[in-house]
Parts: sequence; C-alpha cells; structure tokens
Amino acid sequence: MVNDRIIQILRAIAYLLASTTLLWLVWRWFDGAQAWQRLKSAELAWLVLALVLLSLQTVGSALRWQLTATQLGTPIATSKAVGQYYVSMLCNLTLPGGVLGDAGRAWHNRQEAGLATSAAAVVLERLAGQLAMIVTLAVALAWQLRATAASHLTWWIGIAFALGATVFMLTRLAKPAWLNRMAGWMHQAWFASQVRARQFWLTVLILAASLMSFYACAQAVGVELSASMALLVLPATLLVMALPVSVAGWGVREAGAALIWPIAGVASDAAVAASVAYGIVATISVLPGLWWLKPGLKNKAKPKPEHA
Repeated sequence: MVNDRIIQILRAIAYLLASTTLLWLVWRWFDGAQAWQRLKSAELAWLVLALVLLSLQTVGSALRWQLTATQLGTPIATSKAVGQYYVSMLCNLTLPGGVLGDAGRAWHNRQEAGLATSAAAVVLERLAGQLAMIVTLAVALAWQLRATAASHLTWWIGIAFALGATVFMLTRLAKPAWLNRMAGWMHQAWFASQVRARQFWLTVLILAASLMSFYACAQAVGVELSASMALLVLPATLLVMALPVSVAGWGVREAGAALIWPIAGVASDAAVAASVAYGIVATISVLPGLWWLKPGLKNKAKPKPEHA
C-alpha cells in the first residue's frame, strides 16, 4: 500500500514536470513574449462564446454518458449525470494524468451493474468522442490531399488495399474474451436501434461544440483559420492534448499547436496563445463542478458520532 502511494506521488510529480518543462520550452522557443501580448489583448466576446460552447460540450457529454450507462444497465438520473460529469472534468483538468475524474465516475456508479460495466460506460463515452475527432481529422486530411489523387493514384489504391487487408485480417483473428465483451457493450450502447440516432446526434453536437470553442479562442487572439484548415489542425491538437502524460494537457497541447498550426499558415506564437486561451477557458468552464463537489466535502468534514 505504501509503495503504491509512493508510485502515485512520483507519477503525479512526473506529470507536473512534463507540463512545466514543455510549457517552458514552448515559451522559450516560440516567442512566448509575443504570445503573452496576444493573450493580453484577447477579445472577451470570443472567450465568452468559447466558455458557453465548452459548457454545452460538458452537458452534452454528460447526457451521452447517461445514455451509454443506461444501455449497459446502469441508469443514472440526469441531474446526477451532469453533476458527476462536471466533477469528473474538474478533476481531469486540474489533476495530473487527466483520467482521475473518469475513474471516479466509474467507481461511484459501480453498485448497479458492477465496476466492469460502470467502467465500460465511461470508456465508451470517451471513446465515442475520440473516434469522432479522429474521423474528422482523417476526412480533413483527405480533403487537403485530394489534389494528389490523380498524380498519386497508385499510392492511394495501395493504401486503401493495405487498410482493407488489415481490417480483414483483424476480423479473422481470435479475439480475447475481454475484447469480445467490450464489442458486445459497444454494440449495445452505440448501435441498438433505440439509441443509435441519439448517440450520433449527441456526438455531432459535442464534436461541434469542442471544435468551435477552440476556434473561438483562436479568433480571440487574432488567429484566422479557414474552415478546411480548422478541421485539420484543431482535431489534431485536441487529440495530442488527450495523451495522459501531463496535467490536463498543459504543455503537450501548446507544443502540438506550435508545431501543427504553421501548416495552416499560423505563426507558432499565435498558435500557442490560442492554445493557452483554450486551456484557461476550459478550466473555467468546469468550475461549476465545485458546486456538486461541495456536499461531498462537507460530509467528509463532519465528525463521526462517538458510540457509547
């Protein structure tokens, strides 16, 4: 138990060091002073719009989690789902690793159908968002490369054939029991006839709110992005941010933006400013989680009655 505690502390320190080091390097290499000037002159209206969109994303994600959990036999009241999701995101955006809040949701709702099913609902809800982001990035990348279709037709056919062959082989391989179980949960949660439409439209809403909030932060610091390039660089940056190697994506997100956004003609310092603005607004957007967290803290603070 002591060794596990030490490992957790060391891991948290490693995440903090990763974020701090990356932020320092990004600030030093990509004109942090200019990025700071952009942040100081950011347009408040765009930041408020980003805040509203991020709040919409959180509520939409809570509803998607509620729908997923209900399909897996773990019904959750709407108010409870929204409250727990806010607390979860508050933990994810303020604690090292970025997944502690998700683990907490799985743990707190384990009684109904067991921890494995509760965890599956959390994983599938987050996975839906990541897959939507990946599909958006793939479509945007294909759109940008469409001009090469004629001149590199052989390459494109080869890639399509390789992907098809890989998928075919994977479907033929023997799957471990846990993977078959997860596939069953996925079908039940995503593709059952009574929920597939709601899952799809909730995911579209959440994806749109996520990308538009980042776009609003970019506009706030004076970054101009065309729609086609926004659909390329924004999902890429958000996917990089999701890597659980820092504190709430800080440092990783800024480094990703500084390296990726120049392909859209955006200066690295502007990309860093937009990324920092997004990080700040995202953190503010989940502060309502403190309201739902407060009753639990009060209960813990109450002294236990002494027994005679």
